[in-house]
Amino acid sequence: MHLYKTIKQLNANWVILITLIAITWVNFNIVRWQKGNIITNDVISYYCYLPATFYEHDLSLAFTDDSLNRELEGRYYWPSIDANGNKIIKVNMGMAVSYLPFFAAAHVYCKLFNEEANGFSDPYHFAVQFSSLFYFLIGLFFLLKILKLYFNQKVVFITSLAIIFGTNIIYYLTNGAGMAHPVDFSLIAAFIYYTVKWHQSQTLKRTLIIGLLGGMITLVRPINIFIFFVFFFYNVSSFKDVSVKIKFFLKNYKHLFLIAICGVLIYLPQLIYWKYVTGNYFVNSYMGERFYFNNPHIIDGLFSFRKGWLVYSPIMIFSLIGFYYLRKNNKLLFVTLLLFTLFYFYIVFSWWCWWYGGSYSQRALIDIYPLLAIPFAAFVAHIQNFNKLKRSVVYTLMVLCLLLNIFQTMQAKWNIIHYDSMTREAYFDALFRITKNPEREKFLKHPDYDKAMRGIDEY
Repeated sequence: MHLYKTIKQLNANWVILITLIAITWVNFNIVRWQKGNIITNDVISYYCYLPATFYEHDLSLAFTDDSLNRELEGRYYWPSIDANGNKIIKVNMGMAVSYLPFFAAAHVYCKLFNEEANGFSDPYHFAVQFSSLFYFLIGLFFLLKILKLYFNQKVVFITSLAIIFGTNIIYYLTNGAGMAHPVDFSLIAAFIYYTVKWHQSQTLKRTLIIGLLGGMITLVRPINIFIFFVFFFYNVSSFKDVSVKIKFFLKNYKHLFLIAICGVLIYLPQLIYWKYVTGNYFVNSYMGERFYFNNPHIIDGLFSFRKGWLVYSPIMIFSLIGFYYLRKNNKLLFVTLLLFTLFYFYIVFSWWCWWYGGSYSQRALIDIYPLLAIPFAAFVAHIQNFNKLKRSVVYTLMVLCLLLNIFQTMQAKWNIIHYDSMTREAYFDALFRITKNPEREKFLKHPDYDKAMRGIDEY
């Protein structure tokens, strides 16, 4: 009884401390940076702006033409090659900007302790690993601020704990740290908070912050420029509200102009980089890769055993249910968030590689968890009205989903859950395993990436 009262009185801000301690403990135990396993795969492209700039002094990557550097290129530089033979870093530089303070700290450490200061020794891997946690904690701070605008401490505590430990975000703070999603989670959480505050009072500070955040969100992952949908349609629930909102924006056109200017200024270095290496300000560096809007894989993205979001992060079903209760209690938020979520699902799952390669669950959806946390909290708030038995049943289901997520996250780390080829048979074969089945291959179904890139179903 005493423990229950203690938990009931916990301040929601304790979630930040719990997350810091738990994720730090996990990261120090898996010691990925000592194996050079951080700056790998997609992180290579995010990161390579930094060593190319500060050590090689050559963003054109011409230094990789030297035969002595071929091995270096294969390991740490994966450029796209355009029709003119120019080498272009595939992704935007937003993540490199986020890594920069940690890169600098690693450089200083290497100089002080005689480690190899080349951008790729262990201290740099360590720095990238913990940058994800640092930025996520900032995002968590803003998420708590958002939720406290609408819900009590208990609801905020339960919701934030469920989002952190019940979803695939925990994978991308530990075994998948270094990816863009914790950073965009943070930026979008701050963007949503300041969107709410800006609509309450259009101060210069809030205007500038929204513009800078919007620019940085786009610089990290261009697809997330659609977050401005929430800004423009905030508190809109009918066609009548649209006309009111247009008049409101016309009245505040100077603020909108400043937001646009700030966003462009943040994105400008990317345009300058493209101009420098190709001669053009606008470049599609994802050569051969595209969206197929006529063939979205929304059902697969949500429910398939290969990478279904609700299969591997099942606790988020309560977020989707929560939209119903959000509609009853906050119709203005409901319409905006529901339309944005449906639109985002359509965009994300129209990408040629809707399963997003070697990953755990649907990593592309992590970016909008600050938004999905609101209907989740609406559901949690509603169940406070249940009788004790019903409330206990729901909480038990949540805890089971959370434990399943943690267990499956461990299975993904151990490659018991395959990174891109799971099937129904493979899933149930692996369900309670703590070691990989030597005969697992007969249950897997490997996608044909070449077919998928041409817009043909990958099997």
